[in-house]
Amino acid sequence: MTIQEAIIAATRDLTEAGVEDPRTTARFLLAHLLQKDRTYLITHFDEPLDEAPLRQFQAWVGKRASGVPLQYITGHQEFYGLDFVVTPNVLIPRPETELMVEDVLERNQKPSPLIIDVGTGSGCLAVTLAVRINQSRVVALEISEPALRVARRNAQRHGAEDRILFLVSDLFSALTPEAPGIQADFIVSNPPYVSDAELDSLPREVAEHEPRTALLAGPDGLAFFRRLLAESPAFLQPGGVLILEMGFGQHTSITALVDLSTWRVEKVVPDLQGIQRTLVLRLVGKN
Repeated sequence: MTIQEAIIAATRDLTEAGVEDPRTTARFLLAHLLQKDRTYLITHFDEPLDEAPLRQFQAWVGKRASGVPLQYITGHQEFYGLDFVVTPNVLIPRPETELMVEDVLERNQKPSPLIIDVGTGSGCLAVTLAVRINQSRVVALEISEPALRVARRNAQRHGAEDRILFLVSDLFSALTPEAPGIQADFIVSNPPYVSDAELDSLPREVAEHEPRTALLAGPDGLAFFRRLLAESPAFLQPGGVLILEMGFGQHTSITALVDLSTWRVEKVVPDLQGIQRTLVLRLVGKN
């Protein structure tokens, strides 16, 4: 079977499965498998595929047809210009989360800030910030040990492992307020924020394949925001900044939880779709 024939067959299978942009998906998978670009596929359309890569390609197409996200098939996702390893143990990094990186970079005025990433997952925030602020110190907290292994791997791939402390932790449980040095300039978190009732309305590839511990946050989707707002002050410098990612339609509910004697709302940042996505708070009162 030639490259062109393989793409045609894969496009047919993906179309029948209802996959969006089936031809583009087929080309992407084959290009990734062969470690070639799209131009190569076009200029070598009549080149026969060896049996082993053909079988692997067909297996990947079958996975995508069954709803497995592309990123879990290839094992990679780009985030803020960096390539991240992803597995089904971690949430797939998304473009809207890059807004938090932008805000830290804009606000930071120190050569070596201390940053805490709560619920690091793949490590996309922790690693990106460690790379972009090359003297920063980062504490990456994650309740899932398998996810933390992925984050460590990404830190190693980008040469940032020496400046990131990885801890298995339920939010801040691995830290104590008295721990030396744990008074951060920034706390960033993309916490679970899907309510139990919303799970069935999520896209199939999210609901069935991404880790539920990284998605679900109780009956109203706000459980982790309540904890972060209450627990973060103990680990922030006076005047430190807490940056949170929010779900669609959650802005009003979350800002209503903010204690204005503790926090000042600095900014609410919309994503490219106009959804109020990132909440930026500054610590103004500390017990």
